[in-house]
Amino acid sequence: MSLGVRPPWQVRVRARPSGRVRGGGALCANGTVVTCAHVADPVGSVMTLDFPFLQRAEGLRALVVHRPEEPEVGGPDDVAVLRLDHVPQGAAAAPFTEADGFGPRRECGAYGFPAGHPDGVWALGRLVGPTGAGLTQFESADLVGHAAARGFSGSPLWHEGLRAVIGIVAAVDAGAGLRTGYAIPVAGLLEHWPELVEPHPVRLWVRDPYGAPPRIVPLLGGGRDRAAYWVGRNGGGADHADILLESRPPHVVSRWHCRLVGEFGQWFVESPVDGPRTFVRRVGHTGEERVPEQGKLRLRSGDRLLIPAVIRGQEGPGHWELEFVDDRRTLRNS
Repeated sequence: MSLGVRPPWQVRVRARPSGRVRGGGALCANGTVVTCAHVADPVGSVMTLDFPFLQRAEGLRALVVHRPEEPEVGGPDDVAVLRLDHVPQGAAAAPFTEADGFGPRRECGAYGFPAGHPDGVWALGRLVGPTGAGLTQFESADLVGHAAARGFSGSPLWHEGLRAVIGIVAAVDAGAGLRTGYAIPVAGLLEHWPELVEPHPVRLWVRDPYGAPPRIVPLLGGGRDRAAYWVGRNGGGADHADILLESRPPHVVSRWHCRLVGEFGQWFVESPVDGPRTFVRRVGHTGEERVPEQGKLRLRSGDRLLIPAVIRGQEGPGHWELEFVDDRRTLRNS
C-alpha cells in the first residue's frame, strides 16, 4: 500500500455518548462522510467521529443527514451520510473513482476496527469481481494477516492499481475460516449521495486563520487552456482577487500575494515583483519554502500555500493556508 498507508480521508465512527467504535467511513465532498447505514444512527442524530491518521482530529461532531429507515445490512442500499461540524486540518476528500474493469493489478486494502483493535488494522487482499447484487467482492490474498471482519463496515476500499477509493466495505462472510468481503462500489454510493465527489478534480481547500469554516475553490483550466488565479485582495489592477482572502469580522489580505497558474496539466505558484511573503509547505514535510520573487514553484497534490496573517493576542504570525488538491493525479508526489 502506497498512498493508502496513512489516508487523510479515513474516518472512525463512534457511538455517543459511550465512544464505542462502530466502524469506519470516508471523507467526501463538502465536509460529508460516507459510511454504512448499519454503522450510523437515524437521520437527525449526532455522532462522534475522528481521523485516526491525523493529529488533533478527535471528538468531532457529525450530523446524520442520510440513512434508509430499514437498510439491509451489507446490501447495496446500506449507505449513510454524516455532515461534520468542521473538517480538521490535514483531512482530504477520498479520491473516489469507478472501477469499470479491475485490470491485471487487483491489490486492494481497507483499514478497519475489529474487536480488540480500536486503533485499527489493515486488511490487504485482492479483488475478485462484481456480484449479482451490485457489490464488489474481495478476499484476503494469503492466510496470514488480518482479513476484513466486523468493524470494517463503512471503511474505504483502496485499489492499489488505480490509486483510488472504489467503494466502502459493507459485509464480510461470517463462516469460520472465510476471508471474503463485499463493498458497495462508487456507482452505488452515487445513487444515494450524488455529492460524493468534489465539484472539480483540481481545487484549493482555503483555511481561514480567524476561525471561519474551510471552503473549496475549484481551479478550472489547465491542459491547453491556460488559467491564472490572483490570490489576496487586489490582482492585476482588479478590485478583487480571483481568490479573495477575507473573513468576518473584517480580516482582509490588503494586497495580492501570489498567482496560481495552470499550464498543460501542471500547476505553479508565482510571486510578484517585491510582493509580500508567500511560502509553500511540501506534502510530507514540516519546513517551509519561500516562493522566489519573479520565480515560480511547481505544486504537487497535498502542498500548502502559507500566507502570513496577523492575529491579535497570538505570539508570532498566523497563516492563511491554501491546500492544493489534484485528484486527477496529473501531478505525482515524486
